[in-house]
Amino acid sequence: MSDFWKDTQVTAQGDGRFSAQVSNRWGVGDIANGGYMMSIAARAFREALSHPDPLTITGHFVEKAAAGPVELEVDVIREGNTVSTGSLRFMQEGRERIRFTASYGDLDKTAGTTWVGDQPPVINRDTCRTSPRFMAIHERVELLFSATTAEWLRGKTIDRPEHELFAFFRDGTEPDVMSLPFFSDCVPPTTFSKYGAVGWVPTLELTVQVRAKPAPGDLTCRFKTRYLINGLMEEDGEIWDSRGKLVALSRQLAKYRGGAL
Repeated sequence: MSDFWKDTQVTAQGDGRFSAQVSNRWGVGDIANGGYMMSIAARAFREALSHPDPLTITGHFVEKAAAGPVELEVDVIREGNTVSTGSLRFMQEGRERIRFTASYGDLDKTAGTTWVGDQPPVINRDTCRTSPRFMAIHERVELLFSATTAEWLRGKTIDRPEHELFAFFRDGTEPDVMSLPFFSDCVPPTTFSKYGAVGWVPTLELTVQVRAKPAPGDLTCRFKTRYLINGLMEEDGEIWDSRGKLVALSRQLAKYRGGAL
């Protein structure tokens, strides 16, 4: 079993309740990564709802969560023919740390009009720069940043908060729909590109929309911020698979606690 699958597994306790163990192997300092915890919730939703694939998951991060046991309490809101919807309380030490809501469907059966208005970023792999391994999470996932958006790794900045990169698990685990929430949140904040690698940027809310099952191979990602107002920033993400197919979109609201240069 891969590290990711082992560290996101859930155990049914009955009546919509599940237990899990938040691992310190996916931490940012002593705080568990939000996308990693969303992937734990995604597996509980899969067990509790009548459809297998996340179409959209939203998490509101109420309090910090850390490594240790967690209880997941799922309420089924509605189960329709093509979409099931539920909510989940992510509990540690009797306190709700995160509230998730999700709608699930079957990506193998979705069909309809398709229009894609953009393309994945073109990245020269030979000139990519890898992120430093100064946190536990960096030992589990490889991030290869495009040289055009990686000046912050050399102590320099560019005039836009944006990242373009390849991402993949170091142990060779292939991406799937359960890991897309993690990949949507495993990248350093986009503010690092504009202001440098300074400041704590906690996530307040994260939404991930899954559009397709990813093919095996590296993911190509683009994350950008257009507005930073009164310390609040949005970060929009795109994830494309090895076929060049868009597989997920994300948006998060975060609080920037650094200073402008």
